[in-house]
Amino acid sequence: MQLPGVSLAALLDPRPAPVPLVVTPAHVGGQVAWSDLRRAGALVELRDGAAVAAASVVGSRHRALVLADDVAVRCVLAASTAAWVHTGVYDGVVTPAWPADAPVELAYSPDTHCPAPRPGRIVRRAPGLARDTVRLAGVPVTGLVRTALDVACTASLEAAVHVLVALAERGVDLRHAARLLDRRVRVVGRPAAHRALSAALEQLAG
Repeated sequence: MQLPGVSLAALLDPRPAPVPLVVTPAHVGGQVAWSDLRRAGALVELRDGAAVAAASVVGSRHRALVLADDVAVRCVLAASTAAWVHTGVYDGVVTPAWPADAPVELAYSPDTHCPAPRPGRIVRRAPGLARDTVRLAGVPVTGLVRTALDVACTASLEAAVHVLVALAERGVDLRHAARLLDRRVRVVGRPAAHRALSAALEQLAG
């Protein structure tokens, strides 16, 4: 029996469907509608074919999702890619959208197989990865401290310092990170990492 003043449609679907965190052409009815929404300013693209609603406050979950399809099986977004996910900073610069020419950096545990090589992807073997991984909107990403250490070891000094400062502003204790670095064995890039961590600490102190 239908209640007075309440339509059957409202009973079956009383609320509008939630807007997904990341919108693709499939969500809006295809490429033509997608292009129209972009031109109208209703969508802000974070990567080719992936956008957010214009009113969205973009955070780490949005950035992780736009890279989800690049995560190979048993791999994790890592290093500068993970830093962009966490902070929105890439190569030392605040970067709202993922750079089209930037390689996606992944890490995999020593007890798994290395994924097959693919253009646009950098893969590194990473001991201790399981305990240093978080999931953002279901996407595996190295945690903040592990990301800081990986960036310090692999990025250029200038870019690393900007990223480390951004990570420190999100709660990473860079002095603690330096101590963790010294506890690791067989670290490639340890001296460069210490220089980057020291420079970032100086910048934060000044």
